[in-house]
Amino acid sequence: MVKSTLYTTAKVLPGNRIEIQSPDLTVGQTVEVVILVQEVSSHSSTTEDISPSLKQRLAFLKLPMTERRNILESQADIMLSHYQQDYEWQELMAGDIIEY
Repeated sequence: MVKSTLYTTAKVLPGNRIEIQSPDLTVGQTVEVVILVQEVSSHSSTTEDISPSLKQRLAFLKLPMTERRNILESQADIMLSHYQQDYEWQELMAGDIIEY
């Protein structure tokens, strides 16, 4: 079973609710959700100072090792099927190497 991964951030809404929207989700679909709450620290940098991709990478690194392995394994499976179906990259790599 291949799992796709969606990394996003959300603000806590009134009533301590979190809303997640994605065009890849369908109504009634069951999904797994991992919530990482940033600890309050005295460091000068805040989450607004950090780029979204860096926030995503930091959140990924905070996951337990088994969860990271599962995510990487599912991403590797997706890439494997992509490269097995798309042979264009092999044609590109099959040419002669020309040095100028």
